[in-house]
Amino acid sequence: MRKLTITTSKELSLEKKADIEGKLRKKYGEILTIYRVDEAIVGGIIVFDGEIAYDGSIKTQLSKLKEKFVSELESQ
Repeated sequence: MRKLTITTSKELSLEKKADIEGKLRKKYGEILTIYRVDEAIVGGIIVFDGEIAYDGSIKTQLSKLKEKFVSELESQ
C-alpha cells in the first residue's frame, strides 16, 4: 500500500476526494491518503508519494513564470 499526502488550498468535498483517489489508484494501486490544507499554495494540488512531489499548485506555477520572466529580462 502506498501512502500519499495530498495538499490543497482548501478542504475538499467527499466527492472530489473520491475522484482524486480513483485516479491515483490507477497509478499506484492500493493507497492510503492523508489530506492537508495549506492556503499558501493558493490553488491546485500537490501529491507526495513518499519519494516524489507532483506539484500542480498555483503558487509553484506563478513562481516558475516569474523565474522565466526574470531570466528573459536579464538576457536582454
